[in-house]
Amino acid sequence: MNATVNTPNTPAPVSTRTVIESNHMGGRWIDRLYKLGTTDAVELINKDSTLYKGRVHRRRISIQNAEGENFFAVAYESADGRWFDNCGMPIKKPVNIAKDFDQESLQINISSTPHSATSE
Repeated sequence: MNATVNTPNTPAPVSTRTVIESNHMGGRWIDRLYKLGTTDAVELINKDSTLYKGRVHRRRISIQNAEGENFFAVAYESADGRWFDNCGMPIKKPVNIAKDFDQESLQINISSTPHSATSE
């Protein structure tokens, strides 16, 4: 039997991987999304405690509350197709994903807005 025995003045073995305990839910390991501080940045920790290297997109989805009223919520989609709710927990792909809007269409070109006519 091979066993590691720590003798005095010998450092304990060091693991090369940090295990994220909050990725352990209901007796199994899950992928989990974490928000970084007060920014909009997020990181995805895989079920094996490794950091996901791909992109994660923030999406707007439409869902219903208990009274049957629709409202918008935030969900996240990884580049490899995994989905997460706004708490970072894995979810199935939402049915009602809001269409992305064109940022350029929201910008107002000040030079093209009509000015009030002044008489000379």
